[in-house]
Amino acid sequence: MKSFLEKIKRSKLGQWVNRLNQHPFMPLIWWTLLAVILWFGCGLVHLPKVWRIGLIFFIYNGWLSYHLGHLIAERNLSKWWLLLLPAVFAGAVALHFAKYNFILCAAYLILAVLGLWQDHFYKEAR
Repeated sequence: MKSFLEKIKRSKLGQWVNRLNQHPFMPLIWWTLLAVILWFGCGLVHLPKVWRIGLIFFIYNGWLSYHLGHLIAERNLSKWWLLLLPAVFAGAVALHFAKYNFILCAAYLILAVLGLWQDHFYKEAR
C-alpha cells in the first residue's frame, strides 16, 4: 500500500495536485468539492430527503461554511472567497434540488462570516 501511494505521488497527476496545493486557497476548493460529492452522492445511494437535508445541508454544510470562514481568516484570503460555497450551492439548487433550498445560501454566507469573525467575538478593544 505504501509503494502504491508513493507511485501516485510521483506520477504526473500527483505532481499536478502538489502544484495546486501550493496555492493558499486550495483547501477551500477541496472542501467545497467534497461537499458537492456528498450532495450528489447521497442522491445516488438513495438517502431519504429528510436525512439528506438534515445531515448534509444543515449539519455538514453549516460546519463547512463556518470552517471555510475560519480558513479565509487564517490564510488572509480575500473576502470574496466567502461566496464560494453559497455560489456553488446555488448552482446545485438551480440544477438539481428544490427551490426552497436557496434560503440555505444565505445561511451558509452568515455562518461563513461568523467563522471569519471567530476570534473577535468577545475580545474587548483596548
